Amino acid sequence: MPDPQISIDLSRIEHNARTIVETCARSGITPFGVTKGTCGMPQVARAMLRGGVAGIAESRFENIRRLRDAGIDCPIMLLRSPPLSRVEELVRTVDISLQSELQLMREISRVAERLGRVHDVILMVDLGDLREGIWPSDLIPTVEAVMELPGVRIAGVGTNLTCFGAIIPTRENLDQLVAHAYKVESVTGRNLDWVSGGNSSSLPLLLAGGMPAGVNNLRIGEAILQGGRDTFLEQPWEALDRDAFELTGELLEVKVKPSMPIGKSGIDAFGNVPVFIDEGDRLRGIANIGREDVIAEGLTPIRAGVRVLGASSDHLVLDLTDADPPLAVGEDVSFRLNYGALLTVMTSEYVEKVPMRDVMEQGLTRSYVIETDEAGRALLATHHVAERIERLGFEPAGAEASVVLSTGARRAGIMPFVEAAGRRYDALGLIWIDSEATMMPDDGEGTPAENAVLRRLLSRLPPHIAAENVVLLGLREADPAEAEALKASRMRIYTMAEIDAVGLRHAMREAIAIACAGTRGFHLCYSPTATDMSDWSGGIGGITVRETHSAMEMAALSGRLRSLSVSGIDGGLPATIGAECANFILSAFGKTIL
Repeated sequence: MPDPQISIDLSRIEHNARTIVETCARSGITPFGVTKGTCGMPQVARAMLRGGVAGIAESRFENIRRLRDAGIDCPIMLLRSPPLSRVEELVRTVDISLQSELQLMREISRVAERLGRVHDVILMVDLGDLREGIWPSDLIPTVEAVMELPGVRIAGVGTNLTCFGAIIPTRENLDQLVAHAYKVESVTGRNLDWVSGGNSSSLPLLLAGGMPAGVNNLRIGEAILQGGRDTFLEQPWEALDRDAFELTGELLEVKVKPSMPIGKSGIDAFGNVPVFIDEGDRLRGIANIGREDVIAEGLTPIRAGVRVLGASSDHLVLDLTDADPPLAVGEDVSFRLNYGALLTVMTSEYVEKVPMRDVMEQGLTRSYVIETDEAGRALLATHHVAERIERLGFEPAGAEASVVLSTGARRAGIMPFVEAAGRRYDALGLIWIDSEATMMPDDGEGTPAENAVLRRLLSRLPPHIAAENVVLLGLREADPAEAEALKASRMRIYTMAEIDAVGLRHAMREAIAIACAGTRGFHLCYSPTATDMSDWSGGIGGITVRETHSAMEMAALSGRLRSLSVSGIDGGLPATIGAECANFILSAFGKTIL
């Protein structure tokens, strides 16, 4: 493992969301799922939505853009007031926001009126936690002022507790919130959509039967993500799964050393005076995780007998004396995290994020279906592709449970197959092996030009296929007009220069990991121009024939290939190139030399 990684079990997150949604529904409460703990990871948002949350709540515009780019089109709530300079972005991208400052709401009104929109706000009331919120005595004057603002609609009232002052939600303070809601309804002359009674810390009150009638919304993050590790400290909510996240690092050193430092002590690199207990000589380990990645105090080792002693910026120091079974250099060591540790890990660019679907969804089906035009049918028949696929152990069947093989004369011809695959599996990755970017400007009308196909697809694939799960591999031609679109696309792009530097197998291994991150597998699109084949000018400078076979074999071995499209299959394709393409297809279905 070259870098630390955090695995994210989406099925556990979905389970927690569903459990909380069903529990809240019995009290007339509709929760929003908070994704800020995962930096707005679209796969996590989708898991929450599958679990039934009414919308997604976020605190940062960067995360909201990430969600919208991935096709998340549910209601999105902004959890904190934006800077004045970003109010237009608020009005354009967010459905509802939590607000407490009248000056800011005046600016929202000005921008919303100019854009011809109405922006919903939840007025936050400070009930004693002393973070954001209108002081109760100022609430009604603020409501009256907001009612005069065009383009702003008071959709509800809310409060925030525990985050700053550690004031816990009680029947008494949330009764106050409901009373404030009634006053606002009296002034406005209409019912409020939302009375938002806080975050995950309000769930113990709900389970105890103390939630006041009238509260109809909660903003739930920690309890969905971590099963209430930080919410239900004394008595866990057994229905929730607390193990959705696992941080793993590698042991770089394992040695017996004294438990007390030797020499004159001072302060450490973070301004603290560390305290040590003399336990004699102990077996100590150093992992490749540091304070630049995580709050070390928020880690709980999974391996029995392992203890966290502390951390520097780049190293995590562990006591391994009682580890059961014992650990050695090069082995992995894993941890559960509290919410603070999770936040820091998810924002660290040095920790790889690995969202995973249920392992029961993995594995390559052993049936297939072919969807092609006349030219493709002729090529497949000439090379007996169907019969050879069946000799590999596949049976012909319907598309729903099969690996779908499709061909097209042009790249645009395979677009419907890619879109259909996304709809079939709901959450799918895409590996696009091609020499050209095909990201030229596109007006979105009619059939796209051949040099704009991928750009059109990226606009049409979400939410089933998100750009973060798309890999362009083998690029060797890109027009300057495509450069900006490529940089902004969120795709992972492997140029031929990078493939030459790291090797095709490394690039393909990473491509499969990206395409499978939080998805149910991937669709692979292949253009013959990506491959340098003998006596053919179309692929000069591309990956080799052997590398192409290797890429296809790796796709088959991954067990996550759901469908395969090959473009450029027309009457003008040289017979020798057609034969190579047929062999590439068979490699994708698992054919090997032995």
